[in-house]
Amino acid sequence: MVNIKQNQKGFTLIEAIVATALFAVTVSSIMGVYLSTLKINRRTDVIRSASENARYITGFITKEIRNGQIDYYGPWNAPCSGTISSPASSLALVNTDSEHLCFYLGDASGLSSSNGTNLWLIKNNLSAVKVNSNNVTINNLVFYVSPTYNPYSTGSNAQPRVTIMGNVTATSGSQDTITIPIQATVSIPTYDISAGP
Repeated sequence: MVNIKQNQKGFTLIEAIVATALFAVTVSSIMGVYLSTLKINRRTDVIRSASENARYITGFITKEIRNGQIDYYGPWNAPCSGTISSPASSLALVNTDSEHLCFYLGDASGLSSSNGTNLWLIKNNLSAVKVNSNNVTINNLVFYVSPTYNPYSTGSNAQPRVTIMGNVTATSGSQDTITIPIQATVSIPTYDISAGP
């Protein structure tokens, strides 16, 4: 006589299908949250990169303007003269050490271009140095100098100022692109720096 157990241990086919379905739903939910977190993290990195570069560029140029004077004889004189194709996308300065500085918009190799994507600095005809980091681009950068004449040589009481306008764009892959505007107006607080040549 064969003794058949009525209460066998194990899973039925329906129980296995239900357990697999629950496992698949749980894993897909966790993967969805994980992928969303990665996307948010990547976007945050792009925003941070663009913001840091915009803040650094604005602060760096502001410091140089406040510690010097506008070189009204540039950008047509050295160090700007050999590199500048568009005077609106360049800024010539003379600092307190009588060093001539030239900020300009250029391409990846440092050649001036009004549609370039990098901000370059030349000091005293030395090699150009890129101001922005490699993972961002600078677009539509323009320097508005006011007054357009040299108040140092005309005896005018006009306070020189520079308005900087442009965009910093950071990209992470093909999905996340952030553009941060740059806009600042900087006045030169002192008049005791010697006039240009």
